[in-house]
Amino acid sequence: MSVILVTGSSTGIGQETALHMARKGHDVYAAVRSPDTAIELKEKIAEENLSVTVIRLDLVDPTSIKTAVAEIMERSGRIDALVNNAGIGGGRAVEETSLEEAREIFETNYFGNVSVLLEVTPIMRKQNSGRIVTVGSLAGRVVMGCHAHYSASKWAMEGLSEALAQEMAEFNVKVAIIEPGCVLTPIWEKGSLPTEPSPYINSLQRLGRFFEFGLGRPAMPTDVAGAIEHAIESDKPHFRYPVGPDAEETIAARAKVTDDEWLEANCLQGEAFYDRWKALVGVDYYRE
Repeated sequence: MSVILVTGSSTGIGQETALHMARKGHDVYAAVRSPDTAIELKEKIAEENLSVTVIRLDLVDPTSIKTAVAEIMERSGRIDALVNNAGIGGGRAVEETSLEEAREIFETNYFGNVSVLLEVTPIMRKQNSGRIVTVGSLAGRVVMGCHAHYSASKWAMEGLSEALAQEMAEFNVKVAIIEPGCVLTPIWEKGSLPTEPSPYINSLQRLGRFFEFGLGRPAMPTDVAGAIEHAIESDKPHFRYPVGPDAEETIAARAKVTDDEWLEANCLQGEAFYDRWKALVGVDYYRE
């Protein structure tokens, strides 16, 4: 049995991962910003009598992170696996995104995760064992217009994870990053594409169509939880785990061509872009 900390566990991928790993017999700490409102999570834990402890942890509150990790160590004495899952979305053109909004995305998706790592990595180093799994995104490998800051935050976690894997190797700690495409979770209910007039409407509509197509054949939270399980339990975990048909297809297509060729293809407009995308990816995402 491993002691596992999962951040962002109130809904979606985090919730499913916390429940999934507990069903596998692990001792799970499900971190949420507000335990009082994590009603669905608590009901599912009670229904199945799972070994899941709900704790408060807010990525943008370093004190809450220190308190949460200290509580786990006091109760269990170790942390065998960390699942850095919590994060926020955001999508607009660079010109139309304020510095405040860009900073908010990075404060949560990058600096928040770093704050957790600062508390957990010393524990795993001293244990001489551990697994660190970050839930990244397809957007951390492939960028689209009007998705710049979210993508940049996920690219930052890709770079951090690759460095961390090398740093922690001598301490028997393995690092992995999960790269889901469109996953059917409540996050899609929390936002929408901007409705005000924009000079970047073509890029916005292209991004929206990508999501629309992806949500027509989405990965499920259980798929992501399965990838996380492999990253935690396997003797030979992968470093990167694309999850979902859109993630697998798009990452494979990106690898076929040079940087210049990929950017040239994605700068095309209208039917020329649709044709080139289908040729590269093998699936027509943009036409009915």
